[in-house]
Amino acid sequence: MAKAKTYHKEDLRRDLLAAARRHVADHGHLSLSLRSLAQQVGVSTAAPYYHFTDRRALLLALASEGFEELMASANAIVLGPEAVADQLLALGASFLDFTSRQPRLVELMYESELTSPEIDPALLAYQDRAYRILLKLMFAALPQLAEVEISVRVMAFWSAIYGYAMLRSKLMLKPYEPSDLSAQAIDSRVLAQAVRAALAH
Repeated sequence: MAKAKTYHKEDLRRDLLAAARRHVADHGHLSLSLRSLAQQVGVSTAAPYYHFTDRRALLLALASEGFEELMASANAIVLGPEAVADQLLALGASFLDFTSRQPRLVELMYESELTSPEIDPALLAYQDRAYRILLKLMFAALPQLAEVEISVRVMAFWSAIYGYAMLRSKLMLKPYEPSDLSAQAIDSRVLAQAVRAALAH
C-alpha cells in the first residue's frame, strides 16, 4: 500500500481546498465528501478532519473562497475613478464572467444546502457586504432619492444581474437570443439596460 503523503498543516488545507474546488468544477458539490477528497490528495481519511469538522464546513470554506474572489473584484472596481454607471456595468460584467467560468461554484455559493432552508450566516455576511457596495454607489449617483427608493433599486438591479446570469448559465435564454448579436453584445445590452433602470431619474 502506498504511504500517505506528509504535509505541513497549512499546505494540506490549501491542497484539500484546491482538490475540492476541482471536484466541484468537474462534478458539482453534491458528490463531494471528505473521504473522497482525502483519496484525491493522497492522505489518510482522518486527515481532512483536522481542517474541516464535517462536509458542510468544507463546502462553506469553498463558498467563502468564491465570495472573497467576487469581493476583491468588486472592491477594485469601486475604488477606481470611473463614473457610477460605468462601475455598475463593470460589477455586472464581473459577476457574469465569474458565473461563466465557475458555474458549479456559483451554484454552491447561492443555491445549495448552505443557502436553504436558511442562508449560512457567513455567506449572509458576504452578501450584505455586496449589497452595501451597491447601496453606496446608488446613494452617490442619486442623492435626491429616499433611502427606501435606493434600496428598492439596489434589489432590482441585483435581481436583474443575478437572474440573467443564472438563466444564461443554464442555457434557458438560448432560444430567445437575437441571432444577429454576439453573446458578448447581448451581455453588454442587458447590463446597460439594468444600469439605466437603476439610475433613471
